[in-house]
Amino acid sequence: MKRQDKDIEYKSVILEQSNKNVKGRLIITGNKILFQKKVGLISKKYETEFHTIIESINKIEKEGYSKILITDKEKNITVKFILDTPVEANEISDKINDTINQLILDTEEEKKDEIDQRINLANYSTYVYDITLELWTTISLLFMIMKETIDNNWDEVDIKVEEFKEIVAELDNNKVNINGDAKNIITSIKSRDDLTIVNSIRVLIKTLGESLQGPVPYSEWKEISSSMKPSWENLQFFYLFTVAIFESYYFENMNMDEERKSSKANVIKYIPIVNGHFSDQLFDKTKYSTKTLRERNDTIEQLIDETTDKLQELLKDSLKKVSLLN
Repeated sequence: MKRQDKDIEYKSVILEQSNKNVKGRLIITGNKILFQKKVGLISKKYETEFHTIIESINKIEKEGYSKILITDKEKNITVKFILDTPVEANEISDKINDTINQLILDTEEEKKDEIDQRINLANYSTYVYDITLELWTTISLLFMIMKETIDNNWDEVDIKVEEFKEIVAELDNNKVNINGDAKNIITSIKSRDDLTIVNSIRVLIKTLGESLQGPVPYSEWKEISSSMKPSWENLQFFYLFTVAIFESYYFENMNMDEERKSSKANVIKYIPIVNGHFSDQLFDKTKYSTKTLRERNDTIEQLIDETTDKLQELLKDSLKKVSLLN
């Protein structure tokens, strides 16, 4: 018997066949089992009479002292080998059984790793969709507060500020911290000074965009490829679209036509970018074309409503996927 690393070679092995017995060598190498017979009397060449892989073996049994029976479930055959000694028969049985058991453990570990990876990716997608919806809600509230401030609707401003505090807390729970600028907005609203409030809102909108430029806040997701949709890296595209659409809606309500045209052009620009880089499930590209957005006055409000519904639906589906995987 000759050992080479983890390979084992057994010489002078007999393969029992129905019509004749064939003498040769039995080799266990990795997850393969080979029986080869020598070609010619003095030749050093061998040809394979039988081969299988460990995964295909249904069972291995001993018969007598030095005979083993290997059942190949894929080929639906049982082959018999006679070894030189009972020691070799025991050794090969133990070797194959140990390899089978290890393969079972490895397969179970691989399946577990695969499931863990799928759960991790599903959690990552859920996190990004959660942040997306929170960004959407935050920018919406900021433009609402700005409009009501300019219209001096202070009761409505105070109501929206309470909603704003809640969404800031949700972002903070997701490791997007805008607490400092949020406090400045709340403080400025107490002053009832239009210019101070509007300026503090503009600062926060900029800060929010800058907070998305760093790596994803959770270390376990930092190695995930940005080609995955949705991804943290491409969340900035959605943020720019969000600012453009609520800015356009704000200008529309304030009857600021020139500004509305400019912001609407940005909405048109960012729709295909968001579809291509962030998520291709958000917009119907045939429905929201450059032509419809320029010619119809109701499309911005409609797009806001439909995007809100779609984001909620995508987040719900992602949460359901995580739940099913767990």
